Amino acid sequence: MSDIELTVVPHQTQGGLPYQHLHAYIANETGVITPADLKTLTVPDTLVWSQGVVIEGRLPLWASGYLVHACHTAAWVATFDPRLGNDVRHSGGAVVVATHSPQVATGDVLLVTIPHDVL
Repeated sequence: MSDIELTVVPHQTQGGLPYQHLHAYIANETGVITPADLKTLTVPDTLVWSQGVVIEGRLPLWASGYLVHACHTAAWVATFDPRLGNDVRHSGGAVVVATHSPQVATGDVLLVTIPHDVL
């Protein structure tokens, strides 16, 4: 079992585009993970691959990179950056880093709020 917990919440951008919000949480006492934790990490089978995925949570860059790769079959994949949001509490920008969809382009910033289910 991995020290990284993943939660999927169906959600939509502030513009109304549906997506899957993938929240990552380091679930150990130290708050530290190692690359070996990736060996037991799998994305939840509840992800809807015909929609986009926004990856959010405090993780090392290498762990976020792993999740981007693990989600590459989704319509699009974005990573959450709270610095790119607006004045709405728990909001930020989801930067599209990969896409197979005409709905979004790589480099697009989608305004999102973190779902209450993962706060």
